[in-house]
Amino acid sequence: MKGFELRLIQEDKIMCRNLKYLVFSVVCSLFLMSTVIFAQSKSIVFPEVEGWEKGDVATYPTAELGYSVPYQSETGGIVTVYVYNGGLSRIADGIDDQNVKNEIKKAENDIKAYGEAGYYQNVKLIKSESVTLGGISGTTKSLYSLFSFKVRGAEVDSEIYIFGYQNNFIKIRATRAKGKNGAENSEVNKLLTEIGKTFSK
Repeated sequence: MKGFELRLIQEDKIMCRNLKYLVFSVVCSLFLMSTVIFAQSKSIVFPEVEGWEKGDVATYPTAELGYSVPYQSETGGIVTVYVYNGGLSRIADGIDDQNVKNEIKKAENDIKAYGEAGYYQNVKLIKSESVTLGGISGTTKSLYSLFSFKVRGAEVDSEIYIFGYQNNFIKIRATRAKGKNGAENSEVNKLLTEIGKTFSK
């Protein structure tokens, strides 16, 4: 009987030791995750731009999803900048990396899927090309897609910009009132020019 009790005591000690190790490992993992997320959210400082209200940084659970920064104009335009790695360890700067080309195709397909699901109506891809953020006054090259569609009864132009930067994708979604034949919007260009300067320093 004593041998049986001794064995139970020894097993209890082992279980306690393993439980302490597990708790310690979980705490360390959570600390490291919070440190990484904090570093991510502070790695790029996006500008304040006149005529646009910059919102708070939204940080997602993993580097794969990254974080985002929203802007809203005084006239109702919405621009959101996403910084994420999509689960990839290596993403070259600029627009020539195949990963960047794949990512904009994925973003285009996402919009088309929303149309097929009925969230957007009359979805049309107007342009798919490479551009400079902010037009001729800009400095940062980006892949670019322009869609037009109807959402909640309103006709809008929706732009996607994607390029690589420090092993992350930078994706910019700009949604605004529909322009004539996808005409550029000076208000959005002003914001994109300033954002682009962040990546050309």
